[in-house]
Amino acid sequence: MAIKQLFETKLTDTKSTDVEGVGTLRHENDGTVYRWVKNRNASAFTAKQPVCYDAGNVGSNSLYKSVNSPVTADLMLQAGIAVTAIPASGGLCYGWVLVEGYCQDARVLGVSGTAIAIGDELVSANATTTLTRATAVGTAPKRLLTFQALEAVSAATGATYAKDVYVSCL
Repeated sequence: MAIKQLFETKLTDTKSTDVEGVGTLRHENDGTVYRWVKNRNASAFTAKQPVCYDAGNVGSNSLYKSVNSPVTADLMLQAGIAVTAIPASGGLCYGWVLVEGYCQDARVLGVSGTAIAIGDELVSANATTTLTRATAVGTAPKRLLTFQALEAVSAATGATYAKDVYVSCL
């Protein structure tokens, strides 16, 4: 299989048709890796939000082709971070998702009483567009550090912040 090297879209582009080949990986010079995916949600993604693969596609070659907002059934299948807002358009909208590398200003929720330290495992939760600290780092269900905090968040917060994270969902 040949590796695609020329792309029709910028990383911030979205399209209503599959112009890049859904599931295609894009390797950048800085070491980051992106995947061209279809938004299968009835609603749009927010820029810098976590997205998941659909557990209903496990065991098929379409697992890496469509993503949705985090729901309980799919939380163990983290797909990465949406680069930009990806509209729903009846499920016919495509865009880039960061699957490996440094993500500046990801959506991180600071939970009151739970500080986030550099290196902490971050997770997404059902029906959220943010990441937050895993309640018990390193215990089941272990997600193999798919998202790792690169900035700290105070324990006295309760708001969404733009924080740097390392993404490892490849």
